[in-house]
Amino acid sequence: MTAEKQGVHTAAFFWPGTATKIGGVRPTYWYEYDGSVPNATRIDQVLTWLDLPESRRPRLITTYFSITDDVGHEYGPDSPEIVAAIQEIDGLIGRLLHGLRQRDLLDRVNVIIVSDHGMCPISPEHVVYLDDYIDMQDVDVVDWNPVAALNPAPGKESKVYRALVHANPHMEVYRKSEVPVRFHYRENPRIPKIVAIAQEGWSITSHSTVKPHYVSGGNHGFDNRLESMGAIFIAFGPAFRSGLTVEPFQNIHIYELMAHILGLRPAPNDGSLDSVKVMLRQDAH
Repeated sequence: MTAEKQGVHTAAFFWPGTATKIGGVRPTYWYEYDGSVPNATRIDQVLTWLDLPESRRPRLITTYFSITDDVGHEYGPDSPEIVAAIQEIDGLIGRLLHGLRQRDLLDRVNVIIVSDHGMCPISPEHVVYLDDYIDMQDVDVVDWNPVAALNPAPGKESKVYRALVHANPHMEVYRKSEVPVRFHYRENPRIPKIVAIAQEGWSITSHSTVKPHYVSGGNHGFDNRLESMGAIFIAFGPAFRSGLTVEPFQNIHIYELMAHILGLRPAPNDGSLDSVKVMLRQDAH
């Protein structure tokens, strides 16, 4: 939105959310999500966009691959299958770099590779069943696992909370107003009245709704301070210093970083360029 509102063409091949108008704005070029489209086709379209005449060429291009998430959920983050999925992604990045090199763009394009979360293994042996502690008729379950979001029936909130708050050592339970401030998950009216957060590697469900694939393989959504929940950030190009490893940072700062590189005025946000500018070349500050 920031780029389009400032007259900069953008393109998105399945980046989550870009097929929906936000404030009446979409990317200049975009596709409805279709998971059956081969990943190599997505890379080839990115390169095709770069072949457009300068007046039509997007200055910001995003694309998305779900394979590591899909495989991680099914087989777990330590499986041979996830290694094969990572190798496929590595090959796709190689395909992109080869295309940039062919077009003499490798030293003119900034490439940023990110993930939106990590993954940890889960198992059927590590499950909290809420119906061991409460009558499920007393709650409307908005979401399950690994963060259970519960709206108790009228007059049942105190009863449900008391039954769950110390019920299981592998689950932290909060009233909406008590959710730790660092989660920024208190104020919105859509947030349910009771929130239960599973311990790393554990699942929250009920005996009546559990399915084998819900509690095996891998999952994310746990406490974001956990190392297993950390995401990746890899960047290279004319704006970035080479061979630098930086301390972990919150992904809210990436917006400010990208706006700076593109020469855009960022909208009000909670990020800070100062938190990430150490990775920029001096002439890119």
